[in-house]
Amino acid sequence: MAKRIISLDLDGTILTEVHKIDTNLVQLLKKYADRGDIILFNTGRTLAYSRFVFETIDFPFYGAFTNGVALAHFPEGEIIYEISLPGGLMDKIYNLFLKHKIDPVFQGGLRNNDKTFNEELKYPNKDLLDVFSVDKDRRVQVKSLFKYPSEDFVSVFGCSGNGQESMSLAEELNAIKGLYSVAFLHSYNMTSYWITAGSESVNKGIPVKKLAELYGVKPENIYSFGNDRNDLPMLLAAGHPVTIEGSPEELIKVSESVVAIPENHGVFNYLKSMDSRA
Repeated sequence: MAKRIISLDLDGTILTEVHKIDTNLVQLLKKYADRGDIILFNTGRTLAYSRFVFETIDFPFYGAFTNGVALAHFPEGEIIYEISLPGGLMDKIYNLFLKHKIDPVFQGGLRNNDKTFNEELKYPNKDLLDVFSVDKDRRVQVKSLFKYPSEDFVSVFGCSGNGQESMSLAEELNAIKGLYSVAFLHSYNMTSYWITAGSESVNKGIPVKKLAELYGVKPENIYSFGNDRNDLPMLLAAGHPVTIEGSPEELIKVSESVVAIPENHGVFNYLKSMDSRA
């Protein structure tokens, strides 16, 4: 039986609500992992956010964090790679965020205990404040971000209720050599946009490709599931790209299948149907 890679976005793809993964889905993925398939949870979030999900998973798997720019093997927590922001970009990044009236929050990464760094917020956003209220010991407010070089961080993110400003910011960040940025609508409240930027050498497609190279898995044995614009690279890296009803048109265009939302068990039912193809 050929080894398969199953790459899964979390929010809006397999989670019915924040931090909640269906027990039946976990058991099905465990069955596939026991057969030798590679399970990759491929999220735009960080390890700190994802750990509530990961604590319910009792089999070996990989986690990729675009917001933390890392790939790690669990449950050991072995870091496969972690990539910093390019050097010399603090001024450009900082000024672009403020130009669009969005506070930049810099991510320290796994090597820095997943701490985030920000100045006093100039444009407080309710959804960002909700995030800051969780794991308060991870939030570091500094007088000035300019005492840190950009390479001290792995990524930067922000939150805004203004979709046009968010998309414009991501576009301008992408124009900076060395950066990869995306803006997307929050998967749950559908009222705020999140903007992330990291090294251009890392997006959600990279961990899929790295694992495929490591284990010699061909594209026809790679399955990727996602619902946001930041999932596009991993869908393109898969022989079997799958998206969710209501996803952006650019994802639907490249997908082999469109399945129901998590509440209606779309990904679970698709994965269950793969049992007969194993």
